[in-house]
Amino acid sequence: MPVGMHRPKPSKWKNVWPFLAILVIVPALGWAAATALSRQQATVSNAPSPAATTPSAAAPSATPTAEPTASAEPTPSASSSSPSASSEPDHGAVIQVLNGTGTQGYASQQAQILNQAGYAGTSAANADGWATQISTVFYEDPRMEGTAKDVAAKLGISDVRQESGLGDPDIVVILR
Repeated sequence: MPVGMHRPKPSKWKNVWPFLAILVIVPALGWAAATALSRQQATVSNAPSPAATTPSAAAPSATPTAEPTASAEPTPSASSSSPSASSEPDHGAVIQVLNGTGTQGYASQQAQILNQAGYAGTSAANADGWATQISTVFYEDPRMEGTAKDVAAKLGISDVRQESGLGDPDIVVILR
């Protein structure tokens, strides 16, 4: 642009501000999208119960971001005579052992027992938000009933229940 007597010299900021805006706005939008997607994915893949309401701190372990709420009342379980229920334990099952006691590391100790018994897909975490008052083994798929009963026997737990909405783990063990 020619600079004349009636035209002032254009500001250098006129050419720089769009670049600076992109440097600030694009990373902020990227961070917001990544955060929203990771929260949504964690909620969908780790939501053990549709009644989950209490969010917890996200951790790289298998700790769910939405804590489950399990009823202390018995839920209907599949009978062992049902054709879809398997009496053979599935050692490839994904098992989550949740510590609801005040003893630090108790879930890890119990998960180690299951690992030694051949259940390699076992993880441990805290059981915040579960309403059950006694140690319980929950399973969702009727085909996992035999595995749930085997896990309960290995850990000395007598309460085995079928529960809908467990999400990713095939079996959830609540230690009380």
